[in-house]
Amino acid sequence: MQKDVMKQALDLMSGKLKEEIKINLENSKSYTRLFVKICEEIDSMKVVLPKFTALKNSILKINKESHSKVTTEIKHAVSTTKSTVSVRDIELWLLSAKKRDQLIYYTGSTFDKKSNKEETVFRKARNLAFEYDNVPFKNKKYQYTGSIKGEWGCNYKNIITLVQKKVAKQQSEKIWDEEKKNYVPGNIISYALYNYIMIKQ
Repeated sequence: MQKDVMKQALDLMSGKLKEEIKINLENSKSYTRLFVKICEEIDSMKVVLPKFTALKNSILKINKESHSKVTTEIKHAVSTTKSTVSVRDIELWLLSAKKRDQLIYYTGSTFDKKSNKEETVFRKARNLAFEYDNVPFKNKKYQYTGSIKGEWGCNYKNIITLVQKKVAKQQSEKIWDEEKKNYVPGNIISYALYNYIMIKQ
């Protein structure tokens, strides 16, 4: 379908863009970049004929399908045992877990809207891991894993270690930058996904 749309664009476009489409017609890796250029060209037209509107709609449909496909692939890359860990589950795990045992649960992307239950589970894990102050108190000493003090403070309780592990990286479109003569990151398709790992001390 993508190639058919590109052929349609070849018939409709003119000038340098037409030449660029012709040269890259067999190079499917260039399609995303060319689709962006074609849409920009259509948007810059003073009068947009129905055939150009149809072409743009076809391109937007392809982009939507590509976005959906990438999102699905990322979901499959993450463990299919998406956890429904509860606070009670954590408490029971603590009673039976031996030193260095791990409890892993899926959290999604940083920008996912968390339910009340997910927020409660995270707060439970964080409270087991350390005493946490959103804003450090002036006369309180904090432990920092790095050398630079943060805008928040914590002291570790040595009950569990809480680790955040990236399981799928952020996905971005690649757009051709004419000045740099290279592909650069474009629109974000999906944000990175994480698991939290609780390790018994």
